[in-house]
This record gives sequence, C-alpha cells and structure tokens, in this order.
Amino acid sequence: MEPKGVFAKEQSVHNEVQAEAGTTAMLSCEVAQPQTEVTWYKDGKKLSSSSKVRMEVKGCTRRLVVQQVGKADAGEYSCEAGGQRVSFQLHITEPLEHHHHHH
Repeated sequence: MEPKGVFAKEQSVHNEVQAEAGTTAMLSCEVAQPQTEVTWYKDGKKLSSSSKVRMEVKGCTRRLVVQQVGKADAGEYSCEAGGQRVSFQLHITEPLEHHHHHH
C-alpha cells in the first residue's frame, strides 16, 4: 500500500511561477481532501495573512495570493501539509514598459 498522499495526484511537487513586478502572483496547490489544512512558507519562514498576502481555501484548492509583487517577493514558496510539501519557485520579471525608472 502506498502512503496516502496529502496532495492531489495531479499536483506537481515543483512548480515554476513567473509574475511581473507590480502584479499579483498566485500560487495554488491541490490537496486530496477538502478539509486538509496547509501551511505556507517562503524561504522556510511561515507566512501569515497580511494586507499583501492572502491565503484562500476553496474546496481542494489552496491558494496563496501575493499582491503587488516586487523583487523581494521572489524566492521559494512551499505549501506544507501532513509532512509533505509542494514547492514553488517564484520569479519576478521586470515589466517591459517600465525599464526606465523615473524618480
């Protein structure tokens, strides 16, 4: 018998996500059971909800919404449940039309 997976079978364990600076990044993972509680981490530090970061729960979908992302938000995010984790590598790209910053 295989151990029961916390995450849905179709969920890939390593995800690459790109978001343009200033936009909203959404990381989502699928759990196998709708009642599963997950904990989100960024670079190993537990994330909590704030004005910038929202965690959404909808059925078996667990979503992390990071608003107005910037270079500081790039990094490794992970969604953990029951000792298993799904990781997301978030890459922040420069908006094409804003290459010249005016101060």
